[in-house]
Amino acid sequence: MTLPRGRSSGVKYARANFALLAAALTISVLQLFIAPLILPINAWMAFAIVALCAVSTPLHWGLMHESIHGNLFADASANRRAGRLLGVLLCLSWDVMRFGHLLHHSANRHVFDRPEAVPPGGSRVSSAGPYYLKLLGGHALISSTSAIALALPPRIAAWLIERIASGVEHAAMRSAAFRALTNAGRRRRIRFDLFVICALLALASYCWRAHWPVLAASIAARHLALSLLDNAPHYGTALDSGTNARNTSLPRWASWIVLGQNFHGIHHGSPGLRWHDLRRAFERSASRYDGSWLASVLRQFRGPIVLDGRVHR
Repeated sequence: MTLPRGRSSGVKYARANFALLAAALTISVLQLFIAPLILPINAWMAFAIVALCAVSTPLHWGLMHESIHGNLFADASANRRAGRLLGVLLCLSWDVMRFGHLLHHSANRHVFDRPEAVPPGGSRVSSAGPYYLKLLGGHALISSTSAIALALPPRIAAWLIERIASGVEHAAMRSAAFRALTNAGRRRRIRFDLFVICALLALASYCWRAHWPVLAASIAARHLALSLLDNAPHYGTALDSGTNARNTSLPRWASWIVLGQNFHGIHHGSPGLRWHDLRRAFERSASRYDGSWLASVLRQFRGPIVLDGRVHR
């Protein structure tokens, strides 16, 4: 599905992205450096900062997601630089996240992409602990720390990829990971991103000093939001669902805040569409809403399930 991109529409889209990018970066700078220097840090202010970080994370990730698909800015270099900047402010390496996300599109519901699935021979009870740890922040933590392993010497990184994705089932995934993440240019970018992340955290800790638990809580709130949103459109979908995903309802203003991520099914069908075009594409399609966006997030708290050829609603 493609939609026409007129010049005026492109200019409007670029301006909107620039304004939203400025807002996301301002919140991150406030979170890391400005708040402890200019605001009175009491219980209410700490709560406000943590809540602001959690609420703004879907927008922050949405902009990074646009850059992963090459849609944030028309210029490829500007697109990548903006994506990497957004990434390090979330303690994520853009190259690592880009590889994982594009793999998600090409091999949706692969063995590492269905956290709610009870493994063969397992049970819902035995799967509950790891599942809820990933749901409540663990997924984002794994994403952020995986860059450390990939920044190691190539031989060690290759050994880790081999161990994690061993077996015939993972052969294509392992081959893609070798090609993408042992590339010298990408490895340099990943190492530089890790250096910047560590430097930012060190400077932020210095700014917060005795109030460092507020900084830690704000980072944890972002990781929680990222983890809650990651698999929500796919939770309970069939193992053979291919590119299918849920489209969920949100008021138009709220859809802006999440950058159209409630139209995840449309996005999977046409990943090249800009976020600004997703609603119009949905309205032109024969698709229907599969419940509300909030319900899709809360549905995940049902826990692990045995996946088969049907969709669990």
